[in-house]
Amino acid sequence: MKKRIRVIACYKKSVSISAAHIFLIGTLAFSSTAAQDRFSVSTSLTAVGGTLSDGSHNMAYYLYGGIRYQAQDYYLSLSLPLVFNSSGSYTQLGGMYFPNGSGNGNNFGGGMHGSGGQGSMMNGSLGMSALNTGIGDMYLYGSYTFVKETNSLPAFSSDGFVKFPTASPSLNIGTGKYDFNLAVSARKFIGTFLFYVQTGYLFLGNSSEDSIENPITFSAGVGNNFGGGNHLLLIEYDSYSTIVPGFASPKQLSVGYTYLINSGLGYTMIGSVGLNNSTSDYTISAGFNFIL
Repeated sequence: MKKRIRVIACYKKSVSISAAHIFLIGTLAFSSTAAQDRFSVSTSLTAVGGTLSDGSHNMAYYLYGGIRYQAQDYYLSLSLPLVFNSSGSYTQLGGMYFPNGSGNGNNFGGGMHGSGGQGSMMNGSLGMSALNTGIGDMYLYGSYTFVKETNSLPAFSSDGFVKFPTASPSLNIGTGKYDFNLAVSARKFIGTFLFYVQTGYLFLGNSSEDSIENPITFSAGVGNNFGGGNHLLLIEYDSYSTIVPGFASPKQLSVGYTYLINSGLGYTMIGSVGLNNSTSDYTISAGFNFIL
């Protein structure tokens, strides 16, 4: 039981992201002996795609590197991506990616930056020659379990992240400000199944000309441990309340799979689909986690 609990708990987006997030993209499961009081490093590649309001299909790629410290009751992790995109085609907020629009604010992300400003993008199909390259925003994630799970009660934890506006100006992504999220989550095992719910509040940095609102965040998921605790399958639903007035509140559905290769190495794949035009059509991520 202890191994199973740690395998799934260590898998926590946001998601993330994750956030948020789908437990946390890029955070992988590993063995019970390696899960506590140890550092790990991770790397993952995320592809984000969809059709924008001008009819163009666009892709963005995020190559993440991260480091994490896992203790018995808490973890801290730091993540920084190298981004390849088409003039700001997508912006990451926690565990979701938002289309930035076609330079006129007609997409969700364009509304986040006034009249498309930071969210402008190229028209037409995307070729590798059209990609901009630069450093993305850095995220610091953390979680602390303040009530441990018992036979009758779920575990409760406080979760959150801080986004540092480190993105290269040429990428035209992000709010350009510090963002941070505070949340509370509960999780409970029933046999080999884990049930999980989280709610929080996302504080978005913005200037006076940006008509955006701080959203309430919500996530719920169910996971199953199988194969002797070496495999995890997770389904999660994520949503934010209204961020840009006049646009639908962002929602997505994600499926994740983690394979514990050995006590020091794990592999994760995550696929997400946006449930409305305020999120990317799809996100695909895969990566490894290495125990130091």
